[in-house]
Amino acid sequence: MDSKTRFLTALNNQKPDRVPFNFWMDRRLMEQYEKRIGHRHWRVTHYGADVIETFGLLDFPSGRMEEHSGTTWLEEPLFTDWSTIDDLPMPNPDEEKVYDLVKKDVAEFPDKAVIFDIPTCWGVIAGQMRGYEEVYMDLYTHTEEFVKLSRRITDIQKRMVERVCQMGITALYIMEDVSTTNGLSMSPQMIEEHCFQYAREMIAIADSFGIPTLFHCCGKIPDVLAEMFIGLGVKAINPLQPSVNDTAAFASKFAGKLAVYGGLENSFIIPQGTPQEIEEHIFKQFELLGKPYGGLIFSSHDIDIRTPPENIEAMVAAIKKCAY
Repeated sequence: MDSKTRFLTALNNQKPDRVPFNFWMDRRLMEQYEKRIGHRHWRVTHYGADVIETFGLLDFPSGRMEEHSGTTWLEEPLFTDWSTIDDLPMPNPDEEKVYDLVKKDVAEFPDKAVIFDIPTCWGVIAGQMRGYEEVYMDLYTHTEEFVKLSRRITDIQKRMVERVCQMGITALYIMEDVSTTNGLSMSPQMIEEHCFQYAREMIAIADSFGIPTLFHCCGKIPDVLAEMFIGLGVKAINPLQPSVNDTAAFASKFAGKLAVYGGLENSFIIPQGTPQEIEEHIFKQFELLGKPYGGLIFSSHDIDIRTPPENIEAMVAAIKKCAY
């Protein structure tokens, strides 16, 4: 079974030959591995991962950003006067260079699952314009203007989704954190109004091409949010972090209905555990999230920069033992 088939089988809550996988690290650590191994997709070429996440080279305007601690942070908002938003220059989704990475990845790895990462309008993109702490207030104080900006952004993203679907991506992967470590970051009604209604438009385009959708949301995934994802037409969620989610409880309610692209504990066990502890953790998650119905694609959020190489080797070796 090739990687693409393995991925799609798991995404449909069926059992492939073994659990497909991918993993993410702190970007500084990933750069170290790339320099040492020598390929942008070293997780695939060196470790045999099944999934490639690809991106559009489309730059929305943002405020002044600075990088520190491995992350880019907004230091100064793009604008403070909402009356100026009609004048914001927006990128062109029909420029061919936007799709250079997508074309390259689809052509180079025809037997891998190539999924296209794209954020929704409100958090990642508007957040880089205004800052998350401002965006939450903007939803109340400048609702009409915020909706207008969201529409401009989403129309551009919809065109991107259409283009990449025509290029043969395996799945669409929408990214937006609508939860915290304690639960929803805003009410379900506001999530629907300012995030999911726009995501639904992108999903509809992917559906028209027969392409499934995954959704990234860090933090705790309460039942109400899992049900919203199912209603949205999402096939799988990421990352379902074990440190803040009861994966056993999730599996008892949603196994067979909502696949998991994640399930790996990135902050404690994999960075700090022994090889035996890492293997036990992975086998446990496989028993909970994969064994009953399939529906598991192992992945992680950003594994800590202090993680020793032997722990990564132990993680991959354990995942490859998770056969059905």
